[in-house]
Amino acid sequence: MNYRKIWENYNNMKLPSSLEIHHIDGNHDNNDPKNLMAVTIEEHYKIHEKQNDYGACQAILLRMSEYNIDKISELARKSQKKLWKKGNHNFQKIDKKRRSEISRAIGYKTKENKVGIHAINANPILAKENARNAGLAAKKKKAGFLDTNSEHHGSKAVKNSIWWTDVFGNRKRSINCPGNNWKKGMKQ
Repeated sequence: MNYRKIWENYNNMKLPSSLEIHHIDGNHDNNDPKNLMAVTIEEHYKIHEKQNDYGACQAILLRMSEYNIDKISELARKSQKKLWKKGNHNFQKIDKKRRSEISRAIGYKTKENKVGIHAINANPILAKENARNAGLAAKKKKAGFLDTNSEHHGSKAVKNSIWWTDVFGNRKRSINCPGNNWKKGMKQ
């Protein structure tokens, strides 16, 4: 939150905790005091909503004390669709730590409210249909596991490897034994 201190020093006043800093040009690395604007969380959300910056809206909404899980899901869909069209996706511009925080918060809320993938996984019929549809979409696009030329294709990751299991029931796929207390096979 270095930019908060920069704003405070430039404006010669303490920034109330109820206010956030908005980067006017959208560049979070540009901490020029003239690029920093103090706003309420609601104002911050509205600014990014007008800009169709769905990812920022989603992150801001998660910081709000009251929010609607359906709205978060809608923003996530819009954000990923927009990134997909530009050739980017999956929060590539966010550092690993922040991406993890956002994913964890969303995951807990969707699990708690049994929405999204958690609702699907709770229903065996929906889970099977979802997997089938994902497979058909990947096949149509020749993407993911079906792209045999990809260095990430599953056959390259598992070639010559076997399952290993430890005494606690943990499983790991590897060419070599991961260490003591591991035995070949799916069960110990």
